[in-house]
Parts: sequence; structure tokens; C-alpha cells
Amino acid sequence: MQWRDQVDKRNFYFMTANGALYFTALAFIDGTIVVPLFLNQLTQSPVLVGLASTVRTVGFFLPQILMAGWVTGATRLNRFIFRLHLTTRLPLLLPALAIGFDAPPALVALLFLSAYTLFAFGEGIAQVPWMDVFGRTIDDSHRGKLFGTMQALGGLGALAGTLVVQRVFASPRLTFPDNFALLIAIGAAFMFISTTMIRLAVDPPKTKEKARELSVTHVVSRIPQYLAEHRLFSRMLLVQVLTSFNVLGFPFYILFIRQTGVLPAWAPGVLLSLQVLGQVGGGLLLGYLSDRVGNRRTIMTVTAINIAVPLLIVFSQQLAGMAAFAGTGLGFMFLGACFGGWLGFVNYLMETTPVEKRPVYVSLSNLFSAPVALLPITAGAFLRLVPMQWIFWVVAAIEVVALLLAYRLPEPREIGEVGTLDAVGQVGKVGADRSVHEDGAPLGKRLPTPAYRPNEEKE
Repeated sequence: MQWRDQVDKRNFYFMTANGALYFTALAFIDGTIVVPLFLNQLTQSPVLVGLASTVRTVGFFLPQILMAGWVTGATRLNRFIFRLHLTTRLPLLLPALAIGFDAPPALVALLFLSAYTLFAFGEGIAQVPWMDVFGRTIDDSHRGKLFGTMQALGGLGALAGTLVVQRVFASPRLTFPDNFALLIAIGAAFMFISTTMIRLAVDPPKTKEKARELSVTHVVSRIPQYLAEHRLFSRMLLVQVLTSFNVLGFPFYILFIRQTGVLPAWAPGVLLSLQVLGQVGGGLLLGYLSDRVGNRRTIMTVTAINIAVPLLIVFSQQLAGMAAFAGTGLGFMFLGACFGGWLGFVNYLMETTPVEKRPVYVSLSNLFSAPVALLPITAGAFLRLVPMQWIFWVVAAIEVVALLLAYRLPEPREIGEVGTLDAVGQVGKVGADRSVHEDGAPLGKRLPTPAYRPNEEKE
């Protein structure tokens, strides 16, 4: 692999490690299997199960609009992310300690939801700075490879983690809730190691003179202008929001399987392993498609997979024996592949947006997905009135609409230049001077591009 400079090389490795260890940690506090089972056994409340899913998504999306303007002028973002994650990830140990001291279930649930909320908002606050460092220091010819490698390695680590999860669930010496306390503690430990990796990455100066910081009011008041003048982003954003409706079913798939009783009691551990295998395969596939085929087709692939997930899980519960297990397992493999669905959207944004405006547009892309995060808790309340599979039919229908709209998206690499007025409008005028194929390299084999314009200096 040909590197643009030493920063590109160093950050490729450390940011890959940061993400891979993060995905490994998530196997132990998985939001689609481990957390729903834990809260359901602890509280017997589908509403709290939905609340945890909502908090996870809202915490990730909502803070990003607050960070966008600040990030445009901030420096040493790797250090900021490091300190932030130390503060928001280590409290995950609190519910595990509470279980160890035989605290009452209500207190354990309160501590877990509080720590989970802090963790989620920490991820959201860090997202824009992380993407800013990524966008400025990783060459565009390596971005898909970084994301794909990150998810693949993280998936392999998570696969090993699922084997531990299965052993913990099967151990007669580890009963509820001690088994979940151990899993949460292991997850927090991997989160800590992941945090150290981002500290070892490098955040070079952005320009010779400090970039102007934009206030939250400035960004929010100009949202209509940003959307109107970056037409490609606006079209992609609609597809992204519709695709994000997949979160509606995430916390309830495993509860639906338990409710139908078609699969044996040991199935959740195996399904978690299959989900991680899907994450590995999906990371490799989507990374390849992003680099070699284009991000429009990457987005279409993700939406098609999202359609298949609820259909496979619902129809498989009408079967019996190995047929039911095979169909459900395939559904959870596809579910794992969906976790990398952001890759196509992020790289589509990177290819169509000038570097100076990327923090703003990254935050906007996630801000508009935030309201969707309220759906799981709403669905949890409606489960008392409607069958659970109705939720899954709604997800499939919305994903079909997303696929049709994704088909109509233009491919950035086929329309000429990145960040030109045709693609971005006056909002992105500054720095819109670099084409996707300025080096003349064939698609999929693009050479590294300069990190700095001639009037900028690199320290």
C-alpha cells in the first residue's frame, strides 16, 4: 500500500486498532442480544429494553450538532477524544461492581442505564472529532480499506468474544446476574485498551492559521442553506434517514425468537457468533465495494441487506428444526453486516464535501437520524397492543423505499469533481479544487493525494 505521508501510515494503523478493539468490546455489551436479555431478565420490562436502544442511538447522534462548529477550529483532537472516552467508558464498571456487592435489581438497572447513557453520549461527542481526524489524515484511496479492515479485525475479535459469551452463559457456576456482570467488566476493559489507541494517533495542524470556529447557533441557523446548496448530501441524507429505521427492530429480534420458542435456550450465544461473522464478512464486502465499485452501490447493498433481516427472522420462526435455525442464523449474519452500513454513507459524504465543511455535514447527517432513535422505546410501549412481528414488517417496507431512492443517487466518481459548486454549492466553495481522479489512476487503484494545498504548511 502506497502511503501519502507518515501521518497517513501511522493513523491508518492506530485508528484501525482503535476501531477494531471497540468492536471487540461491543461483543460483551451487544445492544441486540446481551443488553436486551440482561434488562429483560432484570426488570421484565420491554419499555426499558427499548429505552436502552433509544439512549444508545440518541446519545450517538444528538451531540454531534453541538460539536460540528467547535471541531472546525479545534486542535489536538486525538487528546480530546482520549480524555472524553476515559470519562464516559470506565463508568460501565459501576453496574458490574453493584452486582458483585449484591445490590438490588432496581439499583443495578439504574446504574446500568446511567452508565450506558454516559457511554452513548461519549460516543456521539467523539464522532465528529474522530471523523475530522480521519478525513484530514487518511488518504481517500485508503479510507474504504481502513473501515473494512477495522470491521473485519474487530469482527474477528468479537467472534472470539462471542465464544467467551457462550461459555459464560453455559457455565453452571455463573448464574444471573453474575454472568452479565462479568461480560460488562470484560467489555469495559477492551474499551479502555481501545481508548489508548486513539491517543497514539496524530492530529496535525489543520492550516497555517487557525481555522474559524463556528458556533452551534451559526450551524443550526444555516441548516436550510447547507441542505439547499449541497444537493448530493441532501439526497443521500434522505436515504440514510430511511435506512436508519432498521434500529426499530434491533432490540426485539432476540426477544421475538425467545417468545416463539422455536429455537433452543442455547441459541442466543450461537446467534451472537453468527452476527459477528456477518460483521466480519460485511466489513470486508462493504470496504471492497466502497474502494472498488463506488459508494452508491455500497449504500444500495446495505439497504438490500436491511430488507432481508426482518423477513428472514420472521419467516424462519414459522419453520422447525434446522431449517428454522439456518434461516434465523442467516438473518443474524445479515444483521451483523448491517452494522457496517454507515461506511457507504460516510465515504459518500467524504467524496462530495470539501474538507473544511466535513465536520458540519457529518454532524448534520447524524442529527437528522437522531429522531429515529426514539422508535425502539415507542415500539416497546406498543408491544402491549400489537404483535411484535408488525414492527418487523414496517422495517422491511421502509427499507424498500430507501433502496429505491438509493438507486437514484448519482455516483460521485462519475460526476467529475469533489467539492465543486455543481456538487456542493456556495457552502462548500472554499477548498473545492480537487477532483476524484486528478491523479489519473483507474478506479479502485487511486494513488495517494496531497494532504495540504500549496498555501498550507505541514509541521
